[in-house]
Amino acid sequence: MNWKQSKSFFDDQKSDQKFWKKQAQCIDEKKIEFQCLLQKKNCKTGFWLSKNYVIYESHLIKIKPQSKQCHIVNLNLSRIQRVKYENKLEKEIFNKEKYGFRVIRNNQCREFYSRSKEVNMQLWNQLRKEAFLSSFTEHYELNKIIGKGNFAKVYQSLNKENQKLYAVKVFEKNKMRSSEIDKQALLKEISIMRKLNHEGVIKLHEVFEDEINIYFVLDYLEGGELYHHIQNNQTFPEKLVARIIATVLNTLDYLQKLNILHRDLKPENMILRSKGILDDIVITDFGLADYYSIKGKYLFTRCGTPGYVAPEVLHDETYDFKIDIFSVGCLMFVLLAGRSPFKGQKYDDIVMKNYHCQVDYKSIENSISTDGQSLLKQLLHQNPQFRPTARLALRHKWFELNLSQSRYNELNYNPQDPKCSTMKSSLRDLPFQSINQNFKQLEESRKHQENKQQIKDQLNIYSLKELNNSENDIVDDEDERPQSHFLPQYQIISKFKQILDTQKFSQFNSSKLNVNLLPNNQDTTGNTSIQLLEDNLKENYQIKNLKSSLI
Repeated sequence: MNWKQSKSFFDDQKSDQKFWKKQAQCIDEKKIEFQCLLQKKNCKTGFWLSKNYVIYESHLIKIKPQSKQCHIVNLNLSRIQRVKYENKLEKEIFNKEKYGFRVIRNNQCREFYSRSKEVNMQLWNQLRKEAFLSSFTEHYELNKIIGKGNFAKVYQSLNKENQKLYAVKVFEKNKMRSSEIDKQALLKEISIMRKLNHEGVIKLHEVFEDEINIYFVLDYLEGGELYHHIQNNQTFPEKLVARIIATVLNTLDYLQKLNILHRDLKPENMILRSKGILDDIVITDFGLADYYSIKGKYLFTRCGTPGYVAPEVLHDETYDFKIDIFSVGCLMFVLLAGRSPFKGQKYDDIVMKNYHCQVDYKSIENSISTDGQSLLKQLLHQNPQFRPTARLALRHKWFELNLSQSRYNELNYNPQDPKCSTMKSSLRDLPFQSINQNFKQLEESRKHQENKQQIKDQLNIYSLKELNNSENDIVDDEDERPQSHFLPQYQIISKFKQILDTQKFSQFNSSKLNVNLLPNNQDTTGNTSIQLLEDNLKENYQIKNLKSSLI
């Protein structure tokens, strides 16, 4: 029954932190994820006490009727373990009819028991979606490395219980302890991925922590990165590209409904579920993802990959979901043209063309249909107000012409709009002003929803379903290949925009960007991760590195 004390990577820094925290006992009944009666042994008297507990917004809460306060512990920062009896005598002492688990927070442990094996299993399945598990090696076996980055390695792994393959992303804690931002970024990534449940995004099944590593247990996808399928200037037919882009837009629409920005969409962060099936694509790597903020407050504000990042990010402007739409436009261009929309011989050229949104449409006008060019120009529009939303883009005539009728209807079906399934609307002839008006309506709607969220009705705990004691109740220079794989992810400080004006554009060259490019660890595909080091810049701007992207 003893547990081994070990400090968690996510424990509070202050040594005097307690297990429970007190807060006002106000709970929205609709958001309760689980509610049950649990038993806990009083360490002073030895008597078993029954208390009511709920899992609510990733917290385990001990509630007391007729009380104005409750005790809570954040499950997203806690570890959980099953209680294992060391011998038969101990099992008899603690009553063989009880089924228990531990919650460990700030190096303090609490044990909880249930008389019902079924209730305990249901509760455990809910807890494992929210908290960190222990004893990774008891459940999984690491096989071969399939990816590598600055902070983590990705392994093909075998689940010992069900014999299924998973991808396990292993973070080495000693490489992240030097930065509080690394910890916050990792928690943000975990928080976002735990909310995702869609065929178009990678599934996070479990998160483990031991003394050395943190483990993400993810879907194992056999198809490989989309990037490896679009090298050597290869172009694809419009019907196939339409299926790929439609799948990505449909996934972005799902993320937007959850208020999530990906912020680093590119071929390297898209993996095929099965070999050779390019339109069955899954978005991965949420390391730079964040929740949309009207005020533009993010852990990392200026981030992305040159050649795929939206201009407003480079302009140091506030942004919204349209930055991901722009990245989809870049992907569409690469698939149709076989090269980046911001092709350049030097890194500086790519950044500058990306900043000014200088896309050479003339070079592709003879090889792409009129409808394809229409959608492409809208997705890549320099002004985000003139870009369509993911849902509106899916109604474009280009998709209607290149997708099967059933697929087109499926993507555009809205049960609240009976006309939607038979709608023949096209963005090709839709004035940009109309799109702009639609954007403003959506922006006002989002602001209204956020304000509504802030003043949401809180139900007093007394309005919960009745609590009782019954147990019934988670570059060769001319290389035209997609160039994002050779470029770093980065954060751009606001002063960057001061030197990027039209007058200085013709004078800007690589000699003014006094930086060093150092190769980092190579992954198994032979590609090199690149880190951009900060240096003295004469034009009064800085570029600061972000961690290399991981599979």
